[in-house]
Amino acid sequence: MYILVSYGIIPKIIIAMYSISTNCLPSEPLAAALDKLVPHTEHVEIMSDGQHLLTDTSLLESYNFHYSIHAPSRGVNLASVLEPIRRASVEVIADTFALAAEVDAPVVIHPGYFAWEYEYDLAKQHLYTSLTQICAESLQYGVTYFIENMGNWGYFFLKEPKDMPFLGSAPLCLDVGHANECDSLNQFLSFPFAHVHLHDNSGKYGIHASIGRGNIDFDAVMKRVRENNIQTPVIEVKSFDGALETLAILIRRYGV
Repeated sequence: MYILVSYGIIPKIIIAMYSISTNCLPSEPLAAALDKLVPHTEHVEIMSDGQHLLTDTSLLESYNFHYSIHAPSRGVNLASVLEPIRRASVEVIADTFALAAEVDAPVVIHPGYFAWEYEYDLAKQHLYTSLTQICAESLQYGVTYFIENMGNWGYFFLKEPKDMPFLGSAPLCLDVGHANECDSLNQFLSFPFAHVHLHDNSGKYGIHASIGRGNIDFDAVMKRVRENNIQTPVIEVKSFDGALETLAILIRRYGV
């Protein structure tokens, strides 16, 4: 991806390594979203939900992007205490792995939730079973996957680092906005992570705002991103203009 950056009166063309999530264009069909991203990045994370739900990879293969895939999450619950729903959720993730293998893409998954506090122990057992099966599926397809920490949404697992043991050997996708909502960003930054979602908020609501619109210390975040050798941090901002604003800020402050 070529970006024209002005240094005084002399423009310089650089290649940026930041990825942009299709989450910034949820109302656009996936093809239209990808078309809009072409001038701005070589790396895209597909938010495989809604209009961007993947059922095959033919569209992805028609572009020159490098991909990661955020597995479906709205109707998926790996910790469901209802066994048919838990099994179906694992199947959805396995299907995503099959697609990801075709385009050599890593996959981000959510850890699930429990609906009632008294279901916590059973939901934790079901989550463990699901993640064991998902690990086996990832090996079968040769796909890398990451488990994402959750925002302040009811009874979700992995809102705080105390749930990190649930991941087992799976690497963490650090969502800095989610961690900030839960007042746990500093703690999460102390853990190794292998993938990252970048967006901002004021610490109360997950608004997926562009950098600078909230109170997150991105100097500290990007220091850890570099220390963890993450090559393509993902901009997961809710609007297209906000994603481009964030891209420009990242390049200006932290380079490519």
